[in-house]
Parts: sequence; C-alpha cells; structure tokens
Amino acid sequence: MKLKRSYYCIVDGNNKPDYRFLFETQADAQKKIKQIKNSIRGETLILGMNRRDFFSENVEKSFVGINKKINIKRGCWTQLKVKRINLMEDFRAERLFKQIIKAKTNVLNYTKQREGDSTYHNPELKIPMFPNPFSAFQWHNSFIKTKAFLVSFAFLSILTLTSVILIQKNSADRIALELIEQQKIAIERTSQMQAKVLGTKDQKIAQTFDEELDKFVIEALRTFDTIKQDELEGEVRKMVAGSPMEQMVPYIAEKDRTVAAFLVGIAKKESNFGRRVPVLNGQDCYNYWGYRGIRDRMGTGGHTCFDSPKDAVDTVARRLQDLVQSDIDTPQEMVIWKCGSSCAGHSEYSVNKWISDVEMYFEEIEKAS
Repeated sequence: MKLKRSYYCIVDGNNKPDYRFLFETQADAQKKIKQIKNSIRGETLILGMNRRDFFSENVEKSFVGINKKINIKRGCWTQLKVKRINLMEDFRAERLFKQIIKAKTNVLNYTKQREGDSTYHNPELKIPMFPNPFSAFQWHNSFIKTKAFLVSFAFLSILTLTSVILIQKNSADRIALELIEQQKIAIERTSQMQAKVLGTKDQKIAQTFDEELDKFVIEALRTFDTIKQDELEGEVRKMVAGSPMEQMVPYIAEKDRTVAAFLVGIAKKESNFGRRVPVLNGQDCYNYWGYRGIRDRMGTGGHTCFDSPKDAVDTVARRLQDLVQSDIDTPQEMVIWKCGSSCAGHSEYSVNKWISDVEMYFEEIEKAS
C-alpha cells in the first residue's frame, strides 16, 4: 500500500474527529483549535464521569433523554488536539471533511477585477487603487465574539450600573448632611451672639434669641424630615407604580421606614398591591393586607372594610407599629401575621414562601435607609 501524503485534523478527548476542517499543516490546525476555544459558537454536552462531546451546530437528539443527567454549555469546553492522517491510494481522507485549509504561501492575493480597470494602480498586476480596509475583517473570528470579551463587557456593564445607583443614593444623603452641618453652624453663631447679649444682662434680647433659635431648629428638623419622607415616597411609588396601591403612597411615606417596609412587603404577598382584594357590595374595601379587625362593615372572606385609603394605611400601620415595638421587626418574626400564634396548621413550604416573598420587598426599602 503506497503512502501518498498526510493531512492533519482536530480530535477531542474521545478521539472523535471534527469533520469540518482538514489542514495541510499542523500549525494551521493548532490555530484553529485556539479559535474554536475562544469562540462562543457551538455547544458542549457534559455527561457523567467527565465525558464531554462538542457539537459545532446542534446537540444530537440521541444524547438527550429524561433519565440522562446532562449539562449543556455554550462554546467549546472539551480537550482538543491535533491528529495526523495519512492518505493512501485506497483511502482519501479529504472526501470526509467539509473544508480543506491549505498552507499559506507568500503569493499576494488581490481582488479579481477586469484588466484595464481604472480603479487599479497597475492593470497588469491588478493592484487595487483604493483597497477596502475592512475587506480582511472576519466577523466570526473577531475578538468581539470571544468569551473573554463578553465576560469583560458584562463586568463593566454591571460596574457602571452599580456606580450610577450609588451616586443617586449618595446625593440625597449629601443634602441631608449639608443641612445638618448648616444647622450646627447657625446654632454656634446664635449661641455666641446670645452669650454677648447675656453679658449685658439684657434679658429681653436674650429671650428673643431663644425664640428665634427654637424656630430655626424646628424648621430645620421639619426640612430634614421632609427630605427623608420624599426619598421614602419615591422608593415606594417606584415599587407599586400602576397598581391600585399607588393612591396610598403619600400616607405610607409618612410612617416609620420599618413599618412602611412591612406595609409594602405584606401588601405584595397578600393582594399583589391591591389587585386581589375583599369587596363589599362590589366596592373595594381598601384592605390589601388580609387584615381581619372587627368593624360594622366587613368584606368578603371576613376581612375588614376601610372607609378610605388613608383609613386603611393608618389602621394597619398602627397594628404593625405595635408589633415592631415588641421586637417583631423581621419578616421571619412577622410571619405571625399569616399564622397567628402558631404555624402548626400551615405547610412548611407556604410559611417559608410567605417569609421570602415579604422579605424581598421589605429588604429593598430597609437597606436604602
């Protein structure tokens, strides 16, 4: 059997050849392996016992089944290597492969155009007068489609988004700190002036300064409380936007932040912000928390009917405030809202689900404080 020549192909850890490419040189095969490993094209099927199969297009259906534990990852995650193939008279390996990658030569490869075309420097050599700088660009080999680029881009995007959120949050804090600092300066100046006045024993002027100081302090505290209330109102409004509960936002923002966090978290769990509520004569009872206090007007399911959104928020907030002051200030402890004195009649799943759902919105408001 006479040996004619040899080629190179790519095989995986199972010695399975990649029938897409056949190479004339080993170096070209190694370059192709590097390109495949850096690309996100194709899929790797990860089986048990560290077995892996790479598919350039789609995973074969025979590998997937209900009783087969598999994991599919985007891109190539298998061990690839170069294998030499000898071609013989009765075996033509190039017939099995889709593409033969020939070794590069030093011959210049110019764009084919008609001889005598005015767009060439020299019609005989066919050298373009205005070569296209993007003609050699290959999208599928570009660094933009590599795993490293995608991971870096995702990391920078997350970092940028986090920076914007932190800057927005810190702006409100800086305003409050600046107000407190100005308040301290004004108090010091007023105290100095008052000391001078007292030195002259002019009690009338001293009394006037005391009154002005009290007015300033009260006004500064009101301004500070207004800033904090506006921040809380903006956070709650963003969460309940488009729901029936949106009309209650101004009343919720007046409450203590912990109580407001429970008002939002429990309302989301119990009524989806007022989308599933008890009614009386077809009218909304404004009871978005599953509250069952006894009143003359009771809605469906034995739930309390409130007179207005403000009445609803004030009544439920008072009950939550009493619980918070009794050191029941976490969703895990507040589960008594669902169970009462004991959760024995409830499944462990429903109890844990109630806690996790309420905690999601509770923590969102609490951590912003």
